[in-house]
Amino acid sequence: MFPALLRGGAAALLTVTLAACSSTPASAPVPTEPPVHLAAQAVATPISLIAGQTLQLNVTVNGQPAQPGQLKWTTSNAAVATVMQTGLVSAVAAGSVTVRATLATNPGAYLDFPITVAAVSAPAPTPSTFAQQVLDLTNAARAVARTCGTTSYPAAPALTWNAPLAQAAQGHATDMATQNYFSHTSKDGRTFSQRITNAGYTPYRTIGENIAAGQTTPQAVVDGWLKSEGHCRNIMNPSFKELGVGYAYAGTSTYKHYWVQDFGAR
Repeated sequence: MFPALLRGGAAALLTVTLAACSSTPASAPVPTEPPVHLAAQAVATPISLIAGQTLQLNVTVNGQPAQPGQLKWTTSNAAVATVMQTGLVSAVAAGSVTVRATLATNPGAYLDFPITVAAVSAPAPTPSTFAQQVLDLTNAARAVARTCGTTSYPAAPALTWNAPLAQAAQGHATDMATQNYFSHTSKDGRTFSQRITNAGYTPYRTIGENIAAGQTTPQAVVDGWLKSEGHCRNIMNPSFKELGVGYAYAGTSTYKHYWVQDFGAR
């Protein structure tokens, strides 16, 4: 795979089965429809997530995978965790929440998922070897006046390492590698600004993001960004003061190597 892609957190299927059934008993001995059985693959309750993580919940109806629109997904507290109508849960902030899957044609048939969300642990304050190299190469590029496309930029001050930006960048790099996609938008729909905010980089004055896939070294990825007008603009932008870098490798993914730069100023 050629390292040609440049653009300027993971769901999981779990394995322990839970089952629940809820139905209203007949008030008279007349023929009734059989009860509806909902079953789900999940961890032992309560499910534990960390803010920023996602989890795919899968429910069967009478032993068959639920069809689109067959279930209605709700959350008891969207400030703690949100849920899409596909059953994809996104942990937002520390707290407890119950996510419920209800049979659309029978509100009495539902399955509850108690979830506990923990705050994100503070990341290590120093960058990894690859991340440090990307930071150093980025600052070396900023130290020299250059033209990005048709716009000339003077030399810019060096960027300083920022742990929350690094957390957001590393989370997205890992998510792209493990889920095998390449986009500024996460599989759960989050934008780079939402990922950066969720990592604790707030309030901010300005932010930006570069991503790349396929490059095998820090030198190759920074060179590629500098040859691309939009990415070069981010690197040379004098408004940015801080940087976080993420790198992840997945041998079974399309591009194998995934890189993220998250820029910011507060």
